[in-house]
Amino acid sequence: MKYDLSNWPEVNLDQIRLSFREVPLAAYPELKGYSRSNIHEGLAGQGGLFLASDMAKLLGLRNGMRVLDLGCGAGTTAIYLARTYGVHVDAVDMNVPEALNQRAVSLGIGHLVSSTSADCTQLPFAEGYFDAVFSMNAFFYFGTGPAYPSYLLKFLKSDGELVIGSPCYAVELSEDSPEEFLLEYPACLKVHSPGWWRDHFAKHSTVLHSALHPLGALFWEDRVRFLLENENPRVMSPGKREMVYAMIRMLNRDTDGFVSHFILHAKKAGK
Repeated sequence: MKYDLSNWPEVNLDQIRLSFREVPLAAYPELKGYSRSNIHEGLAGQGGLFLASDMAKLLGLRNGMRVLDLGCGAGTTAIYLARTYGVHVDAVDMNVPEALNQRAVSLGIGHLVSSTSADCTQLPFAEGYFDAVFSMNAFFYFGTGPAYPSYLLKFLKSDGELVIGSPCYAVELSEDSPEEFLLEYPACLKVHSPGWWRDHFAKHSTVLHSALHPLGALFWEDRVRFLLENENPRVMSPGKREMVYAMIRMLNRDTDGFVSHFILHAKKAGK
């Protein structure tokens, strides 16, 4: 797919939108009854509840477990985890909207969802408090420091597990990487390859899985298509319009899935 975007957003939006593939709803029977809007709305980044579902299944969540949703954004994933698995979710981000608790109450799961506005590097919980940690499309913002894995793992029980799903590069960036791949610069410099993430956690945990998601590149297309379906770029806020433009430029340039998504699944190493 190659487009002339020189007059963006004055382009043939229907042609561009329809050229991007969707993640088929039928591929996720566990999301039966969800619309595409349900899957994407209230979430930043790519993958939506498709990615959240794949991540959660790795954790083997059971009713009554306590889960940390780290970098939760608006709390959509916290709601999903609580409703689907009956787990207690502590949703943490720098500024968690008050509406999260209200929505949880309206859905009958107010007793399962708690929100905390906090720096993800200064978590206000006791050691060994959580059965699992879940972090989607956020970890690279705060978790790339060499000491962070050991810091985070102390909040897990001795047999606790964590799962991270996030944008990634198939291999590490190089000095000659095309500038179209440097989305959200300079934050993109903390976006790494699955191998890098495996090494990042290997000294502090048993890494069970760290690999490209098989639909990782498709998640980017699916997200762009959803955004174009729901709002004309001509009326988007300037920031959102620029974000969509940058993603389309990247997809124009990326012919082999260099920009993708990964999932890391790890277990706290025993003492």
